[in-house]
Amino acid sequence: MAPVTVLIPQPVGILRISGEKVWPFLAPFFPGVDSPPPARTATLLSFSVNGHCVDQVLLLYFPSPHSLTGEDVVEIHAHGNPHNVRFLLSQIQSRGIRLANPGEFSLRAYKNKKLSLLKAESLHRMISAPTYSEFLAAHTSFSNPKTHPLFEIKSLFLETLARLYSFLDHPEELDMPSYDATKEALIFAITSLLSKSSTQLSRFKKSRRFFPAYSILLAGAPNSGKSSLFNRLLRENKAIVSSLPGTTRDLLEGRISCPFGDIILLDSAGFRASNDLIEGMGIAKARQTISRVDLLLWIASPDHPNAFPLKTRTPTLTVWNKADLSPAPSSLKPDFSVSARTRRGLSSLITSLLARAEIFYSHSAGSDPLLDSSRQASSLSGFSKALSKALFFLSAGSFDLALSSLEEARLMLEDGMGMIPSEEIYDRVFTLFCLGK
Repeated sequence: MAPVTVLIPQPVGILRISGEKVWPFLAPFFPGVDSPPPARTATLLSFSVNGHCVDQVLLLYFPSPHSLTGEDVVEIHAHGNPHNVRFLLSQIQSRGIRLANPGEFSLRAYKNKKLSLLKAESLHRMISAPTYSEFLAAHTSFSNPKTHPLFEIKSLFLETLARLYSFLDHPEELDMPSYDATKEALIFAITSLLSKSSTQLSRFKKSRRFFPAYSILLAGAPNSGKSSLFNRLLRENKAIVSSLPGTTRDLLEGRISCPFGDIILLDSAGFRASNDLIEGMGIAKARQTISRVDLLLWIASPDHPNAFPLKTRTPTLTVWNKADLSPAPSSLKPDFSVSARTRRGLSSLITSLLARAEIFYSHSAGSDPLLDSSRQASSLSGFSKALSKALFFLSAGSFDLALSSLEEARLMLEDGMGMIPSEEIYDRVFTLFCLGK
């Protein structure tokens, strides 16, 4: 059992319960309902505790095996006050139904053959995609697994393996012209597979970023107004604002959701020499982050009217803050003059940041399927190494050793596609899922 929706005030809170014959555990909460309600039909029921109705809920019942997990699944749609949802959870737990682990619903679906490992990892990428285009790319692999890069590579690889087996089944051809023709055809096929694998690994590597969305770091001297500006851009008081220097000691992260994709906003410790160990660690972390973000906002102010003091390849904009107190000096020439206190100039800054993020996402947009995880990339890398060994042996005319290497490649590919049962694979994949999925 797990809440499918976040425990925050909202119209509806959904609980999902999965297991063998779950209805007898839930029936006491619905007096007078002796048998499960009609399958796949929303039924209005009173959720009662000790004979007292505590909420009116919609209940959906999905009997095994026609459900998400292949087990009996019940969804309870209650009023979304988080205290109400927590109370219902505690009451259901008292009946002996435990809370699910992250990804356990999907894991059960996989074990009950309702979901392949490739589809499971595509599903996870769909859920966590920072843009709609990346969601579509993951959805393509999820809805049509045959478009997944590993599926295409597997198809070509099996043709190559079958060709080699077929040739080795007729050793009399070793002294015939077909020997060289087969050898060259196999070398060409393996070389093509290596090229496709390399391309997919390269695309996956380029798609991996330190931050999963367009990222902006606010940096500056202590008391330059970084945290105030950070709160204004997020439209919430997430960072502590104080006149005391060194208040921010670690990276604070906020997220701005836009139609084209998310923007990750980072507030950092003020740049200065510090004898404070914790503050010094925060400053070092901020310096390291500069090379990992897509844009740096250097915040200058009347107290600290200096330009960014370091060299970096990261695109940088200088923002003069506290413009209500003093204009920027002519020597600084900032890109924007703003006041976090009065909101002066903020609309221009926000418009520019949104435009930059939209341009970034338009250039990175694409719906071509990619590898879904580092686990898949690791397996494909091992597959490529085994292919390289097979190519070496084949070029030397050692067909038996080439076959052995291709069998090794097959195992690596099947590991990547989840065709070889392994508890380690389960742990690596499904623990990454959010609770309730």
